[in-house]
Amino acid sequence: MTVDAPAVSPRPAAPSPADPSSAAGAVEWPSARALLWGALRSRRRDLVAASALYSTHQLGESMVPVVVGATVGQAVAGGGRWAIALWLGVLAADFVLLSLSFRFGARASMRAKQHTGHVVRMWVAERVLRPAGGVRLAPGDLLTRAASDAGRVGAFAGVVAQTVAAVAVLAVSTGLLLWFSLPLGAVILLGTALLLVVQDRVAGRLRRHSGTEQHEAGRAAVLAEDLVRGMRVLKGIGAERTAAAEYGRASQVALGASLRAVSSQSLLSAVGTAFTGGYLAVIAGVGGWLTLSGRMGLGEFVAALGLARFVVGPMQVVSGASAAYARAVASAGRVLEVVEIPEEVRDGLDPGEWADGRVVVSEVEVEGFTGVSFVAERGELTGLVVDVPGVAGRIPGLLVREGEPGSGRVEVGGKEVGEVALADLRARVLVSPHDAVLFPGTIAENIALLAPDEKAAERGTWAAFADQVIDTVPGGAQAPVGDRGESLSGGQRQRVALARALAADPPVLVLHDPTTAVDAATEDRIASRLRELRARDGRTSLLVTTSPALLSRCDRVFFLRPAPSSAPAATPAGEGAPVAPHGAPGGRLAADSGTHAELMRDNAAYRELLTR
Repeated sequence: MTVDAPAVSPRPAAPSPADPSSAAGAVEWPSARALLWGALRSRRRDLVAASALYSTHQLGESMVPVVVGATVGQAVAGGGRWAIALWLGVLAADFVLLSLSFRFGARASMRAKQHTGHVVRMWVAERVLRPAGGVRLAPGDLLTRAASDAGRVGAFAGVVAQTVAAVAVLAVSTGLLLWFSLPLGAVILLGTALLLVVQDRVAGRLRRHSGTEQHEAGRAAVLAEDLVRGMRVLKGIGAERTAAAEYGRASQVALGASLRAVSSQSLLSAVGTAFTGGYLAVIAGVGGWLTLSGRMGLGEFVAALGLARFVVGPMQVVSGASAAYARAVASAGRVLEVVEIPEEVRDGLDPGEWADGRVVVSEVEVEGFTGVSFVAERGELTGLVVDVPGVAGRIPGLLVREGEPGSGRVEVGGKEVGEVALADLRARVLVSPHDAVLFPGTIAENIALLAPDEKAAERGTWAAFADQVIDTVPGGAQAPVGDRGESLSGGQRQRVALARALAADPPVLVLHDPTTAVDAATEDRIASRLRELRARDGRTSLLVTTSPALLSRCDRVFFLRPAPSSAPAATPAGEGAPVAPHGAPGGRLAADSGTHAELMRDNAAYRELLTR
C-alpha cells in the first residue's frame, strides 16, 4: 500500500441502494438520472415522511380560503353565531395542523437533503479509495465533485418533498375550483400544463450550462491547489505574476460559465413568474364575471379567489423544481464520471503465504521502456537509480499494483503480485511516495498512524531524525502539522513522513526520494539510522533515489539507464522522434549493479548522473 492512501476493504458484492454505505460502483447506473434517483431512494423513508407532512401543510393552507369563504357565506346568509363560531373553530384547528405538519416535515426534508448528499460523497470516496485504482483526476477536481456536486444532488432531495406537496395541493385546488366553477378549474389545468411544457424546454439549456459551470469551477480549483502547493517554488523563480495571471484567466472562464448558468436559471424563474401572474389575473377576471352574473355566490367567489392566490406559491415551487432538477442531473453526471471509471487492476485471489521478503522485478516494461530488472534481498538495503525520471516514479507503484506493467514479472516473497489479494499485498509492502502528504493532526498522530505499537513509533521517529523536528517546533510532538503538513518546512515534513513509514515496520518498505528537502548533514545521519533500523529486524528495503548519502549505505545498488543500442536515432528537423510500442519515447534499459563506491568508480554514466 502507499502510505498516504491506506488500503480499504473490497466493496460488497451486492450492496443495497438503501444503505448509505453502499458503493455506487457496485450498481450499473445507465445514466446520470438513474444515479440521481438511486441516491434519492437511499433516503426514501425521510422523503416519504417529508412529502406526506408537507402535503398536509399545503392542504391545510389551501383550506384556509375555503373555510374563510364558508364563514363569510354564513354571515351573509344570516347564519347564527354558533354556526360562525364553528367555522372559526375549524379555521383554528386547521392552523394548528398545518403548523405542526410544516415543523416536522421540514425536519424530515433536511434529513433527506443532508444524508442524500452524504451518500453521494461516500460513493465518490469509495471509488477513489478502491484498492484496484484507476482514478487519475486531480484532487481539486475530485473535491469539487464530492462537495459541490454531491451537495446539489442532496439539495434536490429537499426540493422533491416540496414539489410532491405542491403537486398534491394543485390537484386538490383544481378539484375545488372545478366544484365551484368548471371554467375556473379549466383555467388552472391549462395554465399548469403550459407552465410545465415551457419550463421543460428552458430546463434543457440550464442542464447544459450547469454542467459546464461545475467543470470550469473544478478546473479553477485544481489550478488554485497547484498554485498554493507550489507557492514557495513560484516565489523562488519569480513566477508569481505569471501564475496569478493564469489563475485569473481560469477564474474568468469559470465566472462566465457560472453567469450563463445563472442566466438560464433566471430565465426559468421569469417564465414561471409570468405564467403564474397571468394565471392569477385570468382567475380573478373569470371569477368576478361569474359572481356578477349570479352564477357563483359571494362566499364561493371569496374561496375561489383565495385558492387561486394561494396556488401561485405551489406553481412557483413546481417552477423552481425544474431548475433544481436540471442542476442535480448535471452534477449527478459529473459524479457518474467518477464512479464509472474502470478499475486499473484486478484483485488477486491468493491470500498469500510469504516465503520471505525478497523482491524480484524481471524484464518489466514501464512507460515504454523494457528490461526493468532488479532484486531486493531480505535484510538488505537496496538502492535503485533510474536515469529516466518517468520510469523511476512508476516503479514503486508496480510493487503494490497501483498499475500494471506492460510486460514482465513482479514478485514479492516468492509470489507473483498479480495473483495475491490486494489487501494482503499492501499489508506486506508499504510504499512511501516522494510527495507523501501528512494528515491533519499532530506530529505524534501522524507518526503513530500505521505503527503497530508505541515502541515502533519511537524507533521510526529516531531513525528519520524526526525527534529533532519535535524538539524544534513549538508544541513538540503535539504540534499540529496543518493541512497537508503546511505548518512544517519541506525538510521537516519529509522527516515526519519518513518516520511514519518506518514506524509501520512493514516486511517490505519502498522509499522514493525521501530526503530531497533535507540538508546534507542530516541526510547522512538519517541514512545511517535507516540502515541500522531496517537491518536489525531483517526487513527488506528499496530506496529509489539519486541521493549519494542514501546510496552509500545500501548493500547493493542497481543502475537502470537506456541501453546504447536503444537510444533514439537522430531525425531530420520537423520529424517526430521514434515512438515506443505504447506511444511513449522509450527503448530498452540496461541494468548495472554493485555497491555505490564500485559504481562511482567504474560506471561513468552513474557517476555523471549523481554529480550533475
